[in-house]
Amino acid sequence: MYRQHARLFAAIQFVSDLGLTSLAFVFAYHTRIHLELLVPARLSRLLNPELHPLFSYWWVVAISSVVWSIVSYSLGLYRLSIRRSDWEKIRVIGASAILLGLFLGFLSFSLKADLSRPLIALFILYQALLLSLARLAVTTRWRSSRRPVNGQRNILIVGSGDKALEMGRLVSRYSDWGLRILGYIARDREEQTSGEGKILGAISDIPRIVEEMVVDEIIFVGNRPRDLESLSEVLAICREQGIRTSVAIDMFPSKVSNVSMEFLENVPLLTFSTTPDHAFSLFVKRIMDVILSALLLLVLSPFLLVVGVLIRLTSSGPMIYRQIRCGLYGRKFVLFKFRSMKDGAEDVLWEIKHLNEMDGPVFKMRNDPRVTPLGRFLRKSSVDELPQLWNVLKGDMSLVGPRAPLPDEVREYSRWQRRRLSVKPGITCLWQVSGRNEIDFHEWMRLDLQYIDNWSLLLDVKILLRTFPIVLMGKGAR
Repeated sequence: MYRQHARLFAAIQFVSDLGLTSLAFVFAYHTRIHLELLVPARLSRLLNPELHPLFSYWWVVAISSVVWSIVSYSLGLYRLSIRRSDWEKIRVIGASAILLGLFLGFLSFSLKADLSRPLIALFILYQALLLSLARLAVTTRWRSSRRPVNGQRNILIVGSGDKALEMGRLVSRYSDWGLRILGYIARDREEQTSGEGKILGAISDIPRIVEEMVVDEIIFVGNRPRDLESLSEVLAICREQGIRTSVAIDMFPSKVSNVSMEFLENVPLLTFSTTPDHAFSLFVKRIMDVILSALLLLVLSPFLLVVGVLIRLTSSGPMIYRQIRCGLYGRKFVLFKFRSMKDGAEDVLWEIKHLNEMDGPVFKMRNDPRVTPLGRFLRKSSVDELPQLWNVLKGDMSLVGPRAPLPDEVREYSRWQRRRLSVKPGITCLWQVSGRNEIDFHEWMRLDLQYIDNWSLLLDVKILLRTFPIVLMGKGAR
């Protein structure tokens, strides 16, 4: 029921947002026309190019609607599992509008489109304002209105501990959907005397309570897995009365970030996951990886060829160094890098391993004697990692993600550190933009898990934007 409500509301809101986006462009167009009357003649060149008839911009509205849909969905504006505050909604709308504006600006520049920059700016401003005001208006209307009794859905909660009270407060946040907590049902005598909520009785009293009160649904909340023993009695009573029953499943000891119910044919599966599982956002991430890696390989191909020739001229050995690394969930793949060390450097690692400057299983050394003079520059500037764009294009890696480790390193991981293998490795990551080799191994692992727990497309974009200045300054490189 809750998910159906959320889906219906999100669909209505999405259609409304598309309509307001079109309306925002109309407002921006007419505002741009009136700006010509307000701007002095000597500044009129800022409004160039001149406007065409409004209908001729239909393609801008169409593209903006598509891009807005992708960006806003990726940033979680319509995500069903999150009840966002008004401020969070406005923040996401603002971020989506900025990204849309950047896209339109880039599109106008690359296609040399006859599109007024003030028109784009006004369009983005009006869109953000209209969508924000619409949400604030809906929230204000809900808070000020009182739904009739027939529109309410009366709910009993089985349980009276802290988790049951927390569930009651959570359900109350959705009072705009007509949800109303009648009270709490104690599972045993001890709960009946110690509960803080409005205790209506014990489980055996449910038939009486249903006769005396209008009950639409019962939510079972357990504190421990053994509380499930009393669930069968609740389900039997509800089945007899035809009352809908829900079970809160946060009684399990493991902390998980995502819980979902799936079906394999007719078998229900309760799925716990600590990795990003937003299929659409992950699909967009892969599309970004393919487009950007292919574009960079194409644009940088002359530079890559020059670097490869310099490597062959300055030291013996191949220009590309191939190394087995661990990818998603430990899958082995061949990682490509420009060779920055003398040929056969791996064979003499044991001679200098005692000079390791990094704790943990990773070997890092500031003045590694195996690195060639050209290789030192390649490492400092991170140019040696550019061939990994081919790994991204193949699908072994992503542009953003934890660094791909060696199999020997993975064998020495603690159990909690292996979770960094639950996403595709990347060329850059939080560790890369937070100091790289200046950070100790355990903090490195913590940053990778922080990235996994808080992943979003916006976070990937932020990391990519932070990578460029970090690489140019060579901060933390060895």
